Amino acid sequence: MQRVVVDLGCGERKYPGAVGVDFVRLEPVDVLADANFGLPFRDSSVDGLHVNHVLEHVDNLVRTMDEIWRVLKPGGRVYITVPHSSSSFMTWRDPTHKRGMNLSTLSYFDSSTFDGGLFSYYSRANFRRVYGRLRFAAGGRAGRERPGRKLVARLLTDALEAVANRSEYQQHLCERWWGGFIGIAEAYAVLEAVK
Repeated sequence: MQRVVVDLGCGERKYPGAVGVDFVRLEPVDVLADANFGLPFRDSSVDGLHVNHVLEHVDNLVRTMDEIWRVLKPGGRVYITVPHSSSSFMTWRDPTHKRGMNLSTLSYFDSSTFDGGLFSYYSRANFRRVYGRLRFAAGGRAGRERPGRKLVARLLTDALEAVANRSEYQQHLCERWWGGFIGIAEAYAVLEAVK
């Protein structure tokens, strides 16, 4: 049986092999739909869902996470990248952004966390975090894909990421206490649907 992978908000760069979903008709888009009004897939029908720089645009994050959870199969994964709330440039330069987010935001959708357990009535969605990463340069490590980037900037970014991503607790400390001074560019997480 073939795996069903969806790229929600794919725009012009659809994840290879995925069903591209967007509310704008572009070449790679396979299904026209607006995440603000639900996802056009049956319950528990999707194996994987990529959401790259989309969640900061939706009107109701809780409703959208409920929909993502609804369409994912048990154990299905959602791959999320968002601009980090500690970087006002990354979060607010786009006039269509409605919220800042961080890794800790996603803990509200994981009943095994303090926030997810305490506020489980917010959402019917229940995920377990499989992986999380704070990125200090958009798209991954600074300068890896851009020739001419200074070595010092690359080394500094690599060092910051190494310290910030040593553990979930270290990520929490970074987001809470020193991320705001430095500005984290992106948060990346892989969540697994618990049903």
